[in-house]
Amino acid sequence: MDQLMAALADPERLKLYARIVLDELPPRHEDSAAARKHLGRLVAAGLVERRPDGSLWADPAVFRRERDRPAEAHPAVPRRLTGFFAQGRLTSIPVRSTVRHELLVHLTGTLFDARRTYTEGEVNEAFRTVHEDTSALRRYCVSDGLLVRERDGSSYRRAAA
Repeated sequence: MDQLMAALADPERLKLYARIVLDELPPRHEDSAAARKHLGRLVAAGLVERRPDGSLWADPAVFRRERDRPAEAHPAVPRRLTGFFAQGRLTSIPVRSTVRHELLVHLTGTLFDARRTYTEGEVNEAFRTVHEDTSALRRYCVSDGLLVRERDGSSYRRAAA
């Protein structure tokens, strides 16, 4: 339920969701960059789906399904970060550096063994299990000191705690 509430927490996203629910969204309104971003978050959270004909539909049963789901749908994800995940995938990378760092600590702790060295391809493959923008996650982890990158870029390892 937290991820649904997090997706609806933005006032503009909430307005867009309401217009979809009320079927008051004019055709091609979602073409603006801001609307596409908000729509992406609503779709990722499972609140909205795009039908084969291109129309948008909001299923009210999603709230009932979430209510009936066990309390901790993502037990491994810290509670503060659950709003950034939908169906086990990271829906967006937090903008606030403190929250992003907390997320990166969680990801490096769960995706990488501290005793092992990884190639860039292996790092990308690990990050791809949760998000498509592997290069951003990799860069953030290196700049935050969570992953150590060899000078020539040949390998990565988890930084010592």
